[in-house]
Amino acid sequence: MSSRTDKLQNSFKPPLPVGRFDKAFPVFLEGDRGVAGGIGRNITDSGMFIETREPFPLGTRVKVTFSSPHGAEMTLEGEVRYQCFINFARADATRAGMRGIGLKFVSSQLPQKGARGSVH
Repeated sequence: MSSRTDKLQNSFKPPLPVGRFDKAFPVFLEGDRGVAGGIGRNITDSGMFIETREPFPLGTRVKVTFSSPHGAEMTLEGEVRYQCFINFARADATRAGMRGIGLKFVSSQLPQKGARGSVH
């Protein structure tokens, strides 16, 4: 026989933890050293990794803009926490490399008036 407390306990579901969004997508970076493009990866609620040919110095504040194919944009501000350069060999034995930066998000930028589209 069940009681009211059994029904309440069974209906409670803890919130799911925020995970890592492991898709690759283009981003635009803006900082004291200018503007650069990159590929965003491994985004979480606290930061992300960005492959870029123009890594910003450690401690730099960078604005990261995400765009959707429908015209919506979102800009977040982050601080460069690390830089990396990864050397690797391709299947045909040629060598290649990749540069990137790790960002920790520090604040979000409110959408500008007249911004197009919406984020879904």
